[in-house]
Amino acid sequence: MAYVLSFIFNKQTNIAANKSTSTRIPSKKCPVNATFLKSYPQFLVIFIEVIKLKYFLYFTIFILGACIISFLKVIAHDYPQINVLRRSHCDYCGRILRWFEIIPIAGYFITNGNCSSCKNQINFWHPLLEFIGGLTFLLLIYLGDYAYLPLFCGLVLLGFTDAYYGYVYPATYIIIFPTLFLTPLHISNAILTYLILLLISRKYTFGLGDIEVLAILSLILGLMTTLWILTLACLLCIMTYLFNRKRSFRFIPYLVMATGIVYLILSLNN
Repeated sequence: MAYVLSFIFNKQTNIAANKSTSTRIPSKKCPVNATFLKSYPQFLVIFIEVIKLKYFLYFTIFILGACIISFLKVIAHDYPQINVLRRSHCDYCGRILRWFEIIPIAGYFITNGNCSSCKNQINFWHPLLEFIGGLTFLLLIYLGDYAYLPLFCGLVLLGFTDAYYGYVYPATYIIIFPTLFLTPLHISNAILTYLILLLISRKYTFGLGDIEVLAILSLILGLMTTLWILTLACLLCIMTYLFNRKRSFRFIPYLVMATGIVYLILSLNN
């Protein structure tokens, strides 16, 4: 009898102790850990927040690239009389633009592509180039090719300067210098490209700025890539001639566009 009472007492004590603790024995019908089920929504929320942050960073990088293109365009337009304090204004009537009109890409569509004062049409190339610049900047960051960012900025500035005035300033090459220290160089290819094009320019019209840009591309990207860029730039010139019937071309903008296209193709293939 004493043994039975002792057994019942000890069993009741063990049951009471198990109820007082938070330890749960998983049943056979529900093999999933209850703690994981309880914390699963938290993991889902954290995952969604990480995805949101990722795309927010991509969007920020894209907008930064578009802003850099817009800034380089202003520098090329004002160089060498650069005034960092000047306000953006309409190219036709000189009216100071409001804050929402200078937003890259979006400002063009907010104003319907027209100046609200003089009603002149704004060239669609402005938002298009900002969009392409933002995508290129994002691609360089995404692929980790940070060394090519100075080259990208320098080429854009050279392209805008040549498009506006038909010549380039040698001081612009300083922007490209960091890339020379961060990438392997093809010195012999650059010298060969420069000498061959210099000889060709004696018989055919070929600007010295074009020769210098092609030599820089050959120095950084190699001879074969530069030949692809030159070929594509010539094709773009031919397409422009078919539409506009122009006899002369400012070639550096076509070289810049061809460089971006070739880089994109090579990046997708890799």
